[in-house]
Amino acid sequence: MIDTTLTIAALTLKRLMRGKTLWIGLVVALLPVVFAIVLRASFADNSKITSQILAFEMLLLVVLPAMFVGASIGEDIEDRTATYLWSRPVPRAAVIAGKLLALVPIVVVLVIASWVGGATAGADVAPPAASIAGVAAGAIATCLTATGIATLVPKHGTALTVVYMLLFDLPVGVLPASLRFLSITHLAHAIADERSQDTPLVCAIALAILGAIWLGVAIFRIRRIEV
Repeated sequence: MIDTTLTIAALTLKRLMRGKTLWIGLVVALLPVVFAIVLRASFADNSKITSQILAFEMLLLVVLPAMFVGASIGEDIEDRTATYLWSRPVPRAAVIAGKLLALVPIVVVLVIASWVGGATAGADVAPPAASIAGVAAGAIATCLTATGIATLVPKHGTALTVVYMLLFDLPVGVLPASLRFLSITHLAHAIADERSQDTPLVCAIALAILGAIWLGVAIFRIRRIEV
């Protein structure tokens, strides 16, 4: 299974390099930096700038995982590329593992670079390691969410991931009740923001649980798709 996973990861990266998704992702990742520059020209309080940049950064968790992971997995299932592989002696889980192995690090790097660049441009101070870890953890959990949604509705995996994050995840995250722990963006923001009232360890555990649930959905769905 390891060899198959690595092969699928290599093929995924090759397709990514030949397409436009990576370049579009780079442009999207630059938006918080531009936003930070605009804020810096308008406000003098760097602490407020940093918090607003972090809030803007959560929007990248809505877009980038859907663009990279949701689109790649959904397209392969829809155009029967994955079905062709599954008709061969290839473990179905290896297809998902290969995709995640290739795409998740790219999403994480883009999100981290965007957050560090935005914070530095806006406040002349790079965010602490704990803050970077929170943003990275949120990116990973959202990638797993996109994986689950893409296997459920392959044709509209990208769009539905964005809709789910915008209409469910973000609104739930602002609720004062414990339901906010169902929001990936809230949990990532709480870990990244030192002023958050939620314990980072609890938020990290909640993120891991949410990611595991969506990964479990993806694996269950993959195994039930008929060749």
